[in-house]
Amino acid sequence: MSGPKAEVLQSNEVVESRLKSWRDNLSGLMKERGLTQNDLAELINNRFYGGSESPRFTQKNVSTWVNAGLRVNAALPDRKGHGHVRPFPKFEIMLQIAAVLEVDLGYLIGDIECKTYKAQDAHEYTGLEESALEEVRKITHFERKYHLGESRGSKGAIMSEILKSPILPELLDEMARLVRLTDNRDDIKEAVIAEYGEELVDRALRYCDDFVAPGLDAPEEELREAEAINEAVFESAGVSPEERPRFIEAVAAISKAIDDCYDEENRLVRDESASRYMVQKRFGEIVELIAPSRFTK
Repeated sequence: MSGPKAEVLQSNEVVESRLKSWRDNLSGLMKERGLTQNDLAELINNRFYGGSESPRFTQKNVSTWVNAGLRVNAALPDRKGHGHVRPFPKFEIMLQIAAVLEVDLGYLIGDIECKTYKAQDAHEYTGLEESALEEVRKITHFERKYHLGESRGSKGAIMSEILKSPILPELLDEMARLVRLTDNRDDIKEAVIAEYGEELVDRALRYCDDFVAPGLDAPEEELREAEAINEAVFESAGVSPEERPRFIEAVAAISKAIDDCYDEENRLVRDESASRYMVQKRFGEIVELIAPSRFTK
């Protein structure tokens, strides 16, 4: 359908969403498989219409399909003043396109996220991504193809044992802790900037190491020397007498933030090391359950 009726149809939000999914998924699959528009036309002709001797479809047809729902020649309206909209292919052609691309039509029109309804059902049942399900399928397909029955040492059988292991949930919990390890150093820095402002923090950061902080019981001479040094720092930093209390607060906050960042880094190193140890330990326990040690002590 093209012309004004197709334009009205395209304005429907549901249909418009399907058209966008069709364009995105069809183009994505062709790119994924390295197919040109000529290639796709040839695949359909060979599979359904007796090959290239009398081709049913050409590159021009595929171009229309890939751009379904988009206006064509909008600047050149027809006699009724309407632009034209590229139509969806006929239903049987859509099925043929899905067949040669080895996906279900529901994926092409955005009805499902996965490429097939079986994969969609598996995704919704397990929560696994389609790419992960595909890897599982490859392994189990390999075993069915090359083995008569499932031996205990087959890849499919071993994968089943891993998934059934009572220790697997503990391994996944440890993996989740490892993945969730967070670095709070940026939060520490941002809190200081939020309190004192970026300009003051920058100045205080440049001069914080130059300040001298004598002890409370320091002799008078040491106190006077520290005061002279700090006065020189104020002058170098361009800090007016009115700004000095706030500047000193910023210097103290920055010094504490540096110490906190150092402690945070030590925490991350410690927690990551402990978490990786537990991941390896749990995995080793799963291996021991599936294949108990027989030749080592």
